[in-house]
Amino acid sequence: MVSILIVSWNGRSDLEQCLYSLRNQTDRGFEIIVIDNHSSDGTQNFLLEEFPEVLLVEMSENLGFAEGCNRALSIASGDWIATLNQDTTVEPEWLAELKLHAISGDPLLGMLQSRILFMERPDKYNSTGIILTPNAGGTDRDFNEPVRDNDQVGDIFCPTAGAALYRRKMLDQVCLKTGYFDRTFFMYWEDLDLGWRCRLAGWSAIYVPTATVYHRYQGSSRSRGVRFAELQCRKNRLRSLLKNGSFYLLLTTLNQTIRDFLIGLKYGGLVAIPNLFTAIYDGLRQRRDVTALASLTRRELEKEWVSGTGEDAR
Repeated sequence: MVSILIVSWNGRSDLEQCLYSLRNQTDRGFEIIVIDNHSSDGTQNFLLEEFPEVLLVEMSENLGFAEGCNRALSIASGDWIATLNQDTTVEPEWLAELKLHAISGDPLLGMLQSRILFMERPDKYNSTGIILTPNAGGTDRDFNEPVRDNDQVGDIFCPTAGAALYRRKMLDQVCLKTGYFDRTFFMYWEDLDLGWRCRLAGWSAIYVPTATVYHRYQGSSRSRGVRFAELQCRKNRLRSLLKNGSFYLLLTTLNQTIRDFLIGLKYGGLVAIPNLFTAIYDGLRQRRDVTALASLTRRELEKEWVSGTGEDAR
């Protein structure tokens, strides 16, 4: 059994397409849980009427993507947990392909990445996994690159939660006081943070090119303003770095951290200052908990997986 988790917020039309595509799955061994973050567009009634097979959980406020997933996980019954953005659609063989590789994989295989293509440009990749960059950030592997004919299954650092499959046993092992996905992230980079933590705990991740997903890029965040995603990413990079990174990485990325502060002030004003200091506090507060579950040293993991130019395209 796979539990498919979808966090929704004022995206009724996107969610409708997503759920119709799930109805067409060739593998029927799944449940769907939708956490609705207090939408005002009629999403709740629409789901109750049109998709009675969906388990709908209504929130009284917008809790964000990370905590939405956590709430869904608290009632999920699957041995494997799939996460999907509301603005995605999936090919009929999507779940079957992920399950095939999950079941036949190594016992320490804990994360699987779908092949995510741009919905508007299906000849280009949106993501084939997350790369840990030299500035302690994350970038989507193959972002905006032409789709290859000879895509192969292979190891990646971790998946993007926009279309991923996670082993429940792994999630339970690495869960922190702030949840499976760290609720303090609200949205963006919570998947990099989780994947980094899982890697430190000794779990692996692969890319499955036959599990195809189409994504309307940043469809959920456009209504929040052009700077919302950027500000979220910059403060969450700092949270994730302080939790998961080595002291070496902390020192070598100091210039980037200062730059993030300055850009946060430029676009967020003085209101950004307490948010940035809260990010520092959150990261340091959880660093010891991450160390306690790690089977690898931070520096050992970074030597294997830090790559790229340092430019974050998430």
